[in-house]
Amino acid sequence: MIPFREYLERIRPAVNHRIEEVASGEGAIDPGVLPLLVRGKRMRAGLLLCIHAGLARAAVPTRQALDLACAVELAHAASLILDDMLDGDTVRRGAPSLHLTRGEGRAVLDAVGILALPYVLAAPYGAGYVTMLASAQQNMARGVAWEMLGGPELPAAELYDAIVARKTGCLFSLAAAWGAMAAGEEKAVVAAFADFGLSAGKAMQIADDIADLQAPAAGDRDSRPGSETLLLRCVPGDNGTRQALGWILEREMDGAAARIADEGRQRVPPEVWEPFGKVVRDIVGLTIGGGTPDGGTGVRVACPDTFPQR
Repeated sequence: MIPFREYLERIRPAVNHRIEEVASGEGAIDPGVLPLLVRGKRMRAGLLLCIHAGLARAAVPTRQALDLACAVELAHAASLILDDMLDGDTVRRGAPSLHLTRGEGRAVLDAVGILALPYVLAAPYGAGYVTMLASAQQNMARGVAWEMLGGPELPAAELYDAIVARKTGCLFSLAAAWGAMAAGEEKAVVAAFADFGLSAGKAMQIADDIADLQAPAAGDRDSRPGSETLLLRCVPGDNGTRQALGWILEREMDGAAARIADEGRQRVPPEVWEPFGKVVRDIVGLTIGGGTPDGGTGVRVACPDTFPQR
């Protein structure tokens, strides 16, 4: 399996072309929103297509796999517009956030319009895909609501896990499950890859939160506290914070690929599932600044030396 970063470079043109095609068809969305939709790393689409390629032994994705990959990216893009408004973020994908250039009311309407597009892409392949997409979007909204407004009464580590599993992990889980489904795999294998994707998404969010912790320490972030603040509460005491956060991230990365083997009950051979452990590390590396963690090196780079007070 080629490095995930390189794989993203290969699939990005096809994903962007299909997204542009769907978004431009019959006035689907305002043309002013299109530049936002054709930017991005495409990690969720890449994960779906990478899993499909590995399981189906296909060098070129099928139209179904490509459509589903674009569906998860469009669902993600809609969530970014709303997240930027809620967080007060001013830059997205190298450009001013949409609510700053188009106004908040119009940005909300843009997000609603984009949210319809994943269903346009998924519906032709069956009601099951629609149901799974709706469930993922409901979970994403619930995770963000818990992050903003407070969630159930749980210990900090359990609440953090519940939030990141919903707001980030569930869309990665959907991508991974759809990759296996598009390859024609049985339910047990699909479930195993869904759990793998959930863990991959959680690892990405943990890495993102660790990276974000350096910004307030340096005085660079003034938007509302997010899940990164809750992550700090998962670390007991004030000593060893850097190492403890690195351990949390390493634990999630190390457990990801094992879920395919454990829950796939040997239906997925090692030559298929073992390389996906490196994919998770590549996803984390792309999140924490463009590098790829190897043997923990990227984690040490990601963990800041100083942290804001809890």
